[in-house]
Amino acid sequence: MNPLSNETLSRKDRTMSDDTRTDSDTYYIRTFGCQMNVHDSERMAGLMAEAGYRAVDDPSRASVILVNTCTVRDKADQKALSDLGRLRQHKKENASVVLAVTGCMAEREQDNLHRIMPEIDLIAGPSQVRNLIPMLGDLKERRRVLLGREYDLPEMTTPPALRGPGVGALVTVQEGCDKACAYCVVPRTRGPERSRPVDAIAREVRELVAAGYREVTLLGQNVNGYGKNASGGESFGDLLRAVDAVEGLRRIRFTTSHPSDMDGAMISAMRECPKVMPHLHLPLQSGSDALLSRMDRGYSLAQYREWIGRLRDAVPDVALTTDLIVGFCGETEEDFEATLRAVEEFRFDGAFCFIYSPRPGTPAHDWADTPPREISVARFRRLEERLDALILEKNQGRIGEIQEILVERVDPDLGRVSGRSPQFRHVRATRQDSRPLPELGEIVGVAVRSCTKAGLEGVIL
Repeated sequence: MNPLSNETLSRKDRTMSDDTRTDSDTYYIRTFGCQMNVHDSERMAGLMAEAGYRAVDDPSRASVILVNTCTVRDKADQKALSDLGRLRQHKKENASVVLAVTGCMAEREQDNLHRIMPEIDLIAGPSQVRNLIPMLGDLKERRRVLLGREYDLPEMTTPPALRGPGVGALVTVQEGCDKACAYCVVPRTRGPERSRPVDAIAREVRELVAAGYREVTLLGQNVNGYGKNASGGESFGDLLRAVDAVEGLRRIRFTTSHPSDMDGAMISAMRECPKVMPHLHLPLQSGSDALLSRMDRGYSLAQYREWIGRLRDAVPDVALTTDLIVGFCGETEEDFEATLRAVEEFRFDGAFCFIYSPRPGTPAHDWADTPPREISVARFRRLEERLDALILEKNQGRIGEIQEILVERVDPDLGRVSGRSPQFRHVRATRQDSRPLPELGEIVGVAVRSCTKAGLEGVIL
């Protein structure tokens, strides 16, 4: 997902003129990483607005600069540090500016970031988002670097007071991770798994529908592991059914699932709940059982195959997307060929591919048998080329079909709308007559006429 910018303001905020507040009451947020980070930035934006701050899109005008970081790969760390290197110039030019670093890298590097960049005032991990305003208040009095871990941590962060405009909204239902994948830093940065009550989630979704949103995406580090610490002991399938019952809601999506948390109740809910879209993102990571074991993923290729077979039997038109890692410790050519065979077998509708990046604090960080970089890069390119060909072939198979899209963008100048099909394919469509274009949030049929690997194109019916 694209980094959250300060366009994610409520309609009320958008009506405020620039002279309603001084620059001493302004904030700028820069976001890196996944949808969970985007959602955390929405929370921070809401807290800042409630405290009387106004968002600006130029960091040089901000009295508080917030950089919300990701640390899942080294590239994410480097991007955030590079951006911090530019943003700290504003701090050097104006000592009263507060420079805050939040997110997963902040959690992992709380003891090192200030040493690297002395200009940083506040360092806080994802679970400290709720305490942002009191932490900023303490900074005004003490003017020293503040570590978020000094504050009591809530069991779950609260929903955001502000969300960005649009037809879809993110809803956190589960946080943290109890898995022990050898390459992953998330359990350290996001903490143990915990779940919100079903009633609280359903209430939030009803409020979103009342505010004009038509689609929700349920978020969790292991979203289909939902239920840990939930008050009623509900499963993820129970949650899907409860959200499906919300009147006025059109579509439900969720991410990210874990193969070890798959169960029949979830598949039944996907089959029986009309608002739950036929799309599952289920990371495979490798087609090699030897590597899956070394990664400590908790499942075999045969178990993954069994769950995909059960899902496709129950929901025949389901789209399957995944994550794949190339160049993990000890990966041989045989292991990589197993991943290529898995790609051919499962025929994914999309995939995020990564070259393994050692993360400090993970079991695999100090393992010395990582393949040479040039071999991993070559394998990565081969994998992407095959995936691109398969995804294009799948999209070509949709030509001539009618796809229903939820309109997410209207472009009157081009006479075009765009949105997502139930299977999460991006679709662009034009009118062939003089009637007005559909409005945001409408569901319209599109006759597919052409495609690329990125999506489908057609005409509005």
